[in-house]
Amino acid sequence: MKLTIRFITLAFGLLLAASAQAQHLPKAQHELLATPAMVAWGYYDAAAQPVLRIKSGETVQVHTLLTSSPTRLEGAGVAPAQVEQSLRDIYEKVTNKGPGGHILTGPIFVEGAEPGDVLEVRIKAIELAIPYAYNGFGPKSGFIPEDFGYAKMKIIPLDKKRMVADFAPGIEVPLHPFFGSMGVAPPPAAGRVNSAPPGRLAVISIIKTWWSAPRSFCR
Repeated sequence: MKLTIRFITLAFGLLLAASAQAQHLPKAQHELLATPAMVAWGYYDAAAQPVLRIKSGETVQVHTLLTSSPTRLEGAGVAPAQVEQSLRDIYEKVTNKGPGGHILTGPIFVEGAEPGDVLEVRIKAIELAIPYAYNGFGPKSGFIPEDFGYAKMKIIPLDKKRMVADFAPGIEVPLHPFFGSMGVAPPPAAGRVNSAPPGRLAVISIIKTWWSAPRSFCR
């Protein structure tokens, strides 16, 4: 099930032997919107210019988007008014994209970070942006591709207050939001790297477990 997260509040810190990390971080000092000028669509690349520069220990409120197009969402039954305008703008204006499908908000540059440093990212809070999610598959893909020669998408209503998904009559699924892809820039020689598969470049993809104040360590 794929859903849009209104924002992820992240706290960034460099783990250096000579510096101690604060135990209680302040409220977010920065807000990063998902706009055509503020996203990298489907890739990690050292050549991508940062859209925000922060210091170690600062927090950022990051707005994110799902990966389906407005056309597909409306075709599956989403009311046009419930399709985020930012998603429409990105699909209309962003042409530099791929090979992956994630719409990544960023990049964010951490002042003082050097190759070989460990970057600690603390996810402080997640809030839902829209009242629906979707589940879908393409032809000849997924876990049992031989059984499905067609594509299908299911829109799943979300109850933000109760934090459950109304999957089907009598079936409710508890919501545990997670991010689809988060990582650091690859070495310049690697060029553009697909956002989808996890790998050696510390790209963390499809982290499905949400717990209090999770941390991500990237190098």
